Amino acid sequence: MHRRLAVTLALTALPATAMADKSKTAPAPSTKLDDQTALLEPVTHDNLTIFPVITTAEKIPSTDYLVLDEGMKGKLVQIVEMGDGGSVNELKIRNRSGRPLFLMAGEVVIGGKQDRIIGKNTIVAPRTTESIPVFCVEHGRWNGRKAEFKSAEVLAHTELRKKANFAEQGEVWNEVSDKNAKRKVENDTDTYRGVAQSATVVKSIGGYQKAFAKKLGKTNERQIGFVVAVGGKVVAIETFGSPKLFKKFEKKLLRSYYVEAIDGERSADGRPAAAPKTADVADFASKAHKAKRSTVLDKTSGKTVQFEEDDLKGTAVESPSGAPVYQGAYH
Repeated sequence: MHRRLAVTLALTALPATAMADKSKTAPAPSTKLDDQTALLEPVTHDNLTIFPVITTAEKIPSTDYLVLDEGMKGKLVQIVEMGDGGSVNELKIRNRSGRPLFLMAGEVVIGGKQDRIIGKNTIVAPRTTESIPVFCVEHGRWNGRKAEFKSAEVLAHTELRKKANFAEQGEVWNEVSDKNAKRKVENDTDTYRGVAQSATVVKSIGGYQKAFAKKLGKTNERQIGFVVAVGGKVVAIETFGSPKLFKKFEKKLLRSYYVEAIDGERSADGRPAAAPKTADVADFASKAHKAKRSTVLDKTSGKTVQFEEDDLKGTAVESPSGAPVYQGAYH
């Protein structure tokens, strides 16, 4: 969600100049959120509805952030246990590149003394080694395997990512156990690895993947995020500071929504859920906009804040200049 996401909505079709589309096709109908953000038409399959969010700003930040998967593949990023003994809720990360590294809460890393998820959205400066907050997602192991980690190349489902941002270790373990049981991937160490990588889960979300790949179509070149609803209720709004950064997380985000929705609320008659009304999205956005914010990480590489309003919780990352990098609000 853009930092200045508006409180009111007005149905409109954006002019072609605002879309800055290189093609000559007419812009898709959209719902204006504010002077820099708009929703495209929602897409629904079963109990899951997704609204693409686009930016209408004339100037788009150009910072080229490195992300975890590309950094690890290129051997530019390394994650290891802290010291000889390790620490459940801390890992050491090395960003060897000349680019800032954006880490997203809920990214799954496997190995070390136990599998973990990133615990806070944050930026790691170029050529920097520092500790990062994490949560254990493997309750029954604290030994073996190499001290170094690799990316599982997935984001945890939405509820677990919310726990990573706002809850304690015990609640994270409970959510992992609950999801493992629902997906029938229980294992000796109660690791989230099964949900992240098993063929059973891949098969279970296949219907969502196929439907949304067809219905969402090609990503709009100005897209920066999604509004997500399960069972007709808005559960999350997530946006990035630029289409380029969003594109790096698009597939991981969609998978996290599918894994969330597969066990989510459904209509009693089995029909697809009705898409939320724009007023519902407006109310959700309004709460996030008005919520009081507090800083949880303040580094030279960027600031991470959290906010809460009624039953909504959110988190945002700003660059050193104050520009929005990422924002997520969750029900």
